[in-house]
Amino acid sequence: MSTKIHWTLRTGLTLASILITSMALSVPSARADSVGWFSHPDKKSPTIADGAIPVAAPVSIPPQETPSAPPKEQAAKRIPLRVKVIDGRTQKPLAGAEVVLIETGQRLTTDSQGLTGEFNAPVIRNPKYFPLVAELHGQLGLIAYKNGYRDSVHLGVRINDGVPANTTIWMYKIGPLDRRIEPVLYQVPYHRLWLIELTQRFRSKTQPGEGPQRP
Repeated sequence: MSTKIHWTLRTGLTLASILITSMALSVPSARADSVGWFSHPDKKSPTIADGAIPVAAPVSIPPQETPSAPPKEQAAKRIPLRVKVIDGRTQKPLAGAEVVLIETGQRLTTDSQGLTGEFNAPVIRNPKYFPLVAELHGQLGLIAYKNGYRDSVHLGVRINDGVPANTTIWMYKIGPLDRRIEPVLYQVPYHRLWLIELTQRFRSKTQPGEGPQRP
């Protein structure tokens, strides 16, 4: 009896496996049908009449224009700049001091009179303030070096269009009691007329001050 039941179950499973395999072979692959239009050039695409959903033609997107680069800034005008280096305590000229123009890296050495040759100095205006008010002059930076003296940094040296410039740098000798050897900084102020324009630019009606500034 058990042998008959076992034979019947095994036979039923075998028939079911054959039936499933036959159905799989008779049903077309959905994936093959979906990509058949592209993989078989002889096979026509279904039309609207066949009830298929039309496929939109690919849209040609024109290439985006590359934004043009901003126009190059005009080269800064250049004027001759001569520097005199002196001892800050004795007021005597210092020979053999090296002076560097920060904006260009040009380096000159002072002669026996404490004078450098002529720097080819550009007229550079501060872009942070230039759009607000008209700037009357450009400003540059200088660094002076001499062994036995503190380095001296001069910022804001005034440079005007078409006018040769001269400036003086003070240097201080290092003494025996000096413990922190740091550079000396000098900041040349803006022209007073420019400062007047700057303060007037931001003045409010609630703070009229003492009236119009008169140079």
